[in-house]
Amino acid sequence: MGNVLFTRRAPKPVTQTLVAAEVYDRLQRAMASDPDGFCELYRDYLSDAQQTLSYLQVACDNKNGEEFRFKAHYLKSSSLILGIPPVAQLCTEMQDSGRTAEFVWEVEKLQELTHLLRLVQSELEQRLGPRVIPIAA
Repeated sequence: MGNVLFTRRAPKPVTQTLVAAEVYDRLQRAMASDPDGFCELYRDYLSDAQQTLSYLQVACDNKNGEEFRFKAHYLKSSSLILGIPPVAQLCTEMQDSGRTAEFVWEVEKLQELTHLLRLVQSELEQRLGPRVIPIAA
């Protein structure tokens, strides 16, 4: 999939908040003495999400339901921890749909996830600045 997710474009204004304010604020307060670490937490999430998206694509291409469910569950968990419920919800749907191993809707779900993660990145960039964007490998 390459670096489809994380291009260096000017962020578009986000009209809907995707990052739960209560979780974000709680983490920010807990890490008040380490603001760089706080930003790194979300940068690592975005980097990991990009890698997981690539793994999901491979699992989908190979029609590997077990791996697809595992990676969807993994991204769901990290999204819940960092307060990104729309990604967690979509990953729950992907996890459930991966159980059938028919891979009818999974391609559309991956496209939706790609779009959603772009919006999350844009929102985090607005909140934390460009340093939250992972460096492309």
